[in-house]
Amino acid sequence: MVLDIDYPGKHVLVVDDHPGMRASIRATLGNFGVVRTDLANNAQEATRRVRQEPYDIIISDYHLGEGRDGQQLLEELRHARLIPPSTVFLMVTAEAGYEKVMTAAEVAPDDYLIKPFTAELLHQRLNRILRRKAAFAAIHQAMNAGKVEQAVTLCDQLIAEQPALTVEAIRLKAELLSSIGQFEHAQRLYEQVIALRPLPWARLGLAKTLMRQGQTREAETLLQALTAEAPDYLAAYDLLARVQSLLNRPREAQETLQRAVRRSPNTLPRLKNLGEVAFANRDYAVAEQAYAAVVEKGVHSALRSPGDHARLARAQVDQNKLTQAGATLKALRAHYPNDPKAEFAALVVESLKETRAGHAEAAAAAVDKALTLNEAHGLAHDEAMTLDLARACLGAGREDQGKRLVTTLVHSNHEDGALLDKARNLFAELGRPEDGEQLVRDSIQAAVTLNNRAVRMAQQGDIDGAVELLEEAAGDLPDNVLIRLNTAHALLTLIQQRGWDAHLAARARDHLNQAKQRNAEHPKLAKVIGLFRDLAKQHGVMN
Repeated sequence: MVLDIDYPGKHVLVVDDHPGMRASIRATLGNFGVVRTDLANNAQEATRRVRQEPYDIIISDYHLGEGRDGQQLLEELRHARLIPPSTVFLMVTAEAGYEKVMTAAEVAPDDYLIKPFTAELLHQRLNRILRRKAAFAAIHQAMNAGKVEQAVTLCDQLIAEQPALTVEAIRLKAELLSSIGQFEHAQRLYEQVIALRPLPWARLGLAKTLMRQGQTREAETLLQALTAEAPDYLAAYDLLARVQSLLNRPREAQETLQRAVRRSPNTLPRLKNLGEVAFANRDYAVAEQAYAAVVEKGVHSALRSPGDHARLARAQVDQNKLTQAGATLKALRAHYPNDPKAEFAALVVESLKETRAGHAEAAAAAVDKALTLNEAHGLAHDEAMTLDLARACLGAGREDQGKRLVTTLVHSNHEDGALLDKARNLFAELGRPEDGEQLVRDSIQAAVTLNNRAVRMAQQGDIDGAVELLEEAAGDLPDNVLIRLNTAHALLTLIQQRGWDAHLAARARDHLNQAKQRNAEHPKLAKVIGLFRDLAKQHGVMN
């Protein structure tokens, strides 16, 4: 049965920098029955409109004049979760080579049209996409409600009822299974698709499931082949770099990211990742190039942040380009006036710059202002900014503050080998490698001792005591993934012993969500999520 499309009920947004094209598309849509069509002349206005109200269909030109292009708009809308899977995103472009762009993009539109196109072709494409969206609507609703098992079942039903959608349904089913830790099942699905046709997304999915099962070398082999045979499938480079980092080959990870950037130089998350990997490798020239590109290309992007300028300035400081660093900090303050987080970032790097210049008093004054600002506003910082603040404190003679920052960071990330190396390197670069090694060793021991004490309590039957200790530790070290997971596991053990308790389950879910947000690839995460879902199913609780 062919589904009739309710065009009068659809809300459409047309994004194009040419008024004539916007008007033409709106008139064409009116011929289909669309009565609500809003217009935007650039990505910024489109984002503002999407934040205000939902749209069923977005039709965007690829080139939008100055600022973000249509592909960047799509990536940012999806990244910020401003549009659900049910929203149609159709790209319009005059470039016949756009198919290559779409194939390479990590976030692809539902379809695209090459200008000039006829009203009939637009109608056909929209009909096809909307019917496909309708077929997956129940699955997406289950996903949005967090009912993963139900969504998996609905995928199976869709495959049985509409065989033409089998491959797309298998892809979604495999992603759902991976999200709840059923990696072996997901692996078999990817292998099933590859046996029929070695599609790049299936090969990437297979590599990802292998990595999450600890088979990193096998994943690397697959990804090396994929990047060689499908060199424009850029998501494979990102995963390959991640695998190489896990295998403790950071130089190769950097080279992989550089290859990807050469093929697609405008993706801000990848450029930032390259910058951070280069920082870890002390390749400050590449870090500077990467963050200079982020600052330049991110001027009109919703993904920009004060940290981009700060990291660029930091790379310049590390190369003794102090005049350039000063100019970058001036630009940071100009781009983010009256922004406490931006001023904090500027002060931290300013302190590092003044220390490098031999101006001890100016360095101390800058770091003191940064600490005061931080305390006044309760600013949240990422790993890089925390390490920079610690470095600034140590360089300006604020020993206690600097050591405390590093200690807390190590406590929260005592399993993260790359972070531990950065902490050691911080002290080594200050000529104090022994101090760094001692601090890291003591901090790791403190975290491990606390965690082991709770585990022993649980093993001895004192689950309540273990939960109390772990929840207190999670409050002190909110970013420590292992402690979060052990806390969730202890709470679930109480449910196993006493029966379903909604309050305990909510606490366990919160710890799991926090752990997943911090490290979705932690080897213990899937196991604890699986235990949660098994208990919910056992007690007949919709999860």
